[in-house]
Order: sequence, then structure tokens, then C-alpha cells
Amino acid sequence: MASHAAPSVPVRTYQEELKYIERLTDTSFRIKKGFVPNMQVEGVFYVNGHLEKLMLEELRNSCQNRGIGGFLPGVKQIANVASLPGIVGKSIGLPDVHSGYGFAIGNMAAFDMSNPEAVVSPGGVGFDINCGVRL
Repeated sequence: MASHAAPSVPVRTYQEELKYIERLTDTSFRIKKGFVPNMQVEGVFYVNGHLEKLMLEELRNSCQNRGIGGFLPGVKQIANVASLPGIVGKSIGLPDVHSGYGFAIGNMAAFDMSNPEAVVSPGGVGFDINCGVRL
């Protein structure tokens, strides 16, 4: 029986992770390709000063714990969405962005549905507290 182990994700220090995050303006940041494996597009997120501290603190804590335990940081979730098949444009974290269940809460993305590998993800809308997903 063949083993289907998940591809290994590099464990980087917080300072190494920050090399992939570029401040664009006082309220916006770019997540460069390579932050997580297989990114098809870049990510971008918009935050005020308070949320910026929370987003980066999430990432710092995750690095200190070597990515074990707790929610995946919102910036990683935005980057993971940028890795989904068929995504176009950017993976975008809106000003209320925070860690979610797969997609970050406040994360949005568009997909080219003419691409047979493109995905439709209920996690992009939400499936808790009756967010309106009907499959």
C-alpha cells in the first residue's frame, strides 16, 4: 500500500517568514509567492494598526510553536487560498481578516470556472452559524 504523506512544509523562523510579507501602504501588505508551497498568485491583506499587530503576533506565535497547535495564522490561510487550483487575481484579506477554518475569516478569492481544476469552496463563504452555504 502506497503512503500518501503530505508534502513537508518548511519550518521557518519569524524573521524568515517576514521576508515574504511586504508592507505596501500604512494599511496593506503583500504576501509573496513562496510563503507557502504552490502559491498560484500573491496574497494581499488590509489592516489597521491594531489588527496588524494581531496578525503578526499570530504568525510569531505559530513560528515559536513550530506550527503546532492552535489555528493556522490568518496570513498563512490567505496564502493557502492563493495555492488553490484555478484562483485568479489575488487572495485578499479584507480589513476584518482573522483566522478561520481553512479560509481566513474575511478572505476572498475568485476562481476561473472555465479551468477544469478550479475549486468551489464552501469555506470561502462560511459554513458555521448558517452563513448561507447550500450545496
